Amino acid sequence: MNRIMLAAMASNSGKTSLMMALLAGYLEKGIDIRSFKTGPDYIDPMFHEKILGLSSRNLDPYMMDKDLICHLISKDPGDLALIEGVMGYYDGIGSGTDGSSYSLAQMTKTPVVLVLKPKGIAASLGAQVQGMVNFKKDSNIKGVILNGLSSMMYAYYKKIIEDNTGLKVYGYLKQMDHSLESRHLGLITADEVEDLKDLIREYGEEALKTIDLEGLMALASTAPDLEDHYREPEKIAPVRLALARDLAYSFYYQDGLDYLRNLGADLLEFSPLKDEPVPEGVHGLYLGGGYPEVYIEKLSKNQNFLNSLRKAHRDNLPIFAECGGFMTLFENFKGEDKTYPLAGLIQGSCWMTDRLQHFGYIDLEAQEDCLIASKGDHIRAHEFHYSTSSVLGETFQGKKPQSKRGWSAFVSQGNLCGGYPHIHLMANPKAARKFVEHMRDYKEMTDGKGNDGPGDHK
Repeated sequence: MNRIMLAAMASNSGKTSLMMALLAGYLEKGIDIRSFKTGPDYIDPMFHEKILGLSSRNLDPYMMDKDLICHLISKDPGDLALIEGVMGYYDGIGSGTDGSSYSLAQMTKTPVVLVLKPKGIAASLGAQVQGMVNFKKDSNIKGVILNGLSSMMYAYYKKIIEDNTGLKVYGYLKQMDHSLESRHLGLITADEVEDLKDLIREYGEEALKTIDLEGLMALASTAPDLEDHYREPEKIAPVRLALARDLAYSFYYQDGLDYLRNLGADLLEFSPLKDEPVPEGVHGLYLGGGYPEVYIEKLSKNQNFLNSLRKAHRDNLPIFAECGGFMTLFENFKGEDKTYPLAGLIQGSCWMTDRLQHFGYIDLEAQEDCLIASKGDHIRAHEFHYSTSSVLGETFQGKKPQSKRGWSAFVSQGNLCGGYPHIHLMANPKAARKFVEHMRDYKEMTDGKGNDGPGDHK
């Protein structure tokens, strides 16, 4: 797979904007392109998918091993793969580079292009670029793209970089009239951008005019072949899994969902925001993360959904809930001036705060048997949320990598397991298998006994 990575010195350099421009530009030229995102981010891949009409894959060097990463890159080859980096290029776990864009580039031998947004700097930009190249002997940094400047300033910075570093500058993207909006977890989701099609077209047109797409393609062709040693899983049993999916619940790793399918799960999507009940005849329920707090007033009134969720729990349906889905399980959500009733499966409340609560990677050790683990199992996960709750759970004890700091997580009640950490189920195959095994057991217990599942009976 021909491939390059877009990286940067720091966050907010415009990696996602450049990624959108390149994807749209190459698509216009008829290039069969694939996209990937470094790390655990859910939102950036949504923008990739809107442009390509294909799933964008997360490549996470902390949660995934090398065999899985190489498999995800190479399993569906096209003409070109673009990998969007995360944060600063070398920024990893703690003060090191583990889990960084750099570690992913090393693992996959991928050429790297730095996205730079010059501001308040002149010749010192050359020193900064040279420092990035020399910080590690095997940096893999092969070029630069400039962002947010005029054609005149582009010529000025291009000369500084090429004369002083020897790196090729592959073009620039001007300061766009429209930009992507943000909220507390980063960019708003792609489905919330009203003029996204116009924005994509505008970015693509600029890329065709001001970025050396042929030169980047030539650079991508220098990436060596990857070896794919990954083994596909064996199917456990045919089961039906209800998947909450809409603007309020949209944080899912596509490869995690595909892995559940490979294990035998047929996914039935429904929308809590539209007050759709949990589908009838299912053997499990997955409530992913997202932004339920943004739509809390509407969700709290959606009794078809909430009543079906309560019935699912009474029927002991296997329920797995992450972050925003976990919040939905509480008795209520405390707003600034009003309390909103929710499902009430877990006693207590949840609410928003003005700062990040738990942030970053965490290794979870199961303290008891539950829906997704046996006691003593370890799961690598990620947390990023401004909300908190009166109960966090003690099913798992978490520990941050390279640190003694940690915290407990996940509430377990019968076949229900919910907590704030996000889990990539393909990167944690034992957790995925446990979930599907519980669904199989529920199916064997209920099928043929007149139980149509937790939805409204007709």
